[in-house]
Amino acid sequence: MLGAAWSALRLGAARSPARALHTTATAAAEQAAARAPVKWSPKSADLVSRLRDQQKYYATVVIKGRPFTVTQNDIIIMDRIRELELGDSLALNQVTELGSRDYTIKGQPYIDPSLYRIEATVIEHADGKQFTVTKKKRRTASQKVTYHRNHHTMLRVSLLDVNKIGA
Repeated sequence: MLGAAWSALRLGAARSPARALHTTATAAAEQAAARAPVKWSPKSADLVSRLRDQQKYYATVVIKGRPFTVTQNDIIIMDRIRELELGDSLALNQVTELGSRDYTIKGQPYIDPSLYRIEATVIEHADGKQFTVTKKKRRTASQKVTYHRNHHTMLRVSLLDVNKIGA
């Protein structure tokens, strides 16, 4: 099933209080406010403000253990996540790299979530193409044909923004 290191928090109804897989939007905001504010050095604040001045951003996010490099309005096609329904919004919070054409911030291993805001929306639960699997036994007439189809979840990155920080 899904491990505890799953990278997306669902902003819908809370189903499992024991794991941090799903939280409501207000609960996610309360968790962010409860964290101690990070004191950034003036040099770090200057570098983040330079990144904010850029036109477009990209981010490398980890979802279910797999990295995806995305920009705003990109579509991510990944393995099916059964707990999600159409229209659900996810806050992607495991980002390893955040950047633009000129500047890049790399995490060790992840970037502090107070620097960015990335949201994705479930747009479709699609089925992949059908594969034919043929199993044969040598020197006999036995042959078995089975079919297989992978199931996917499609996410659209609806928001990718770098937050303003104070020194």
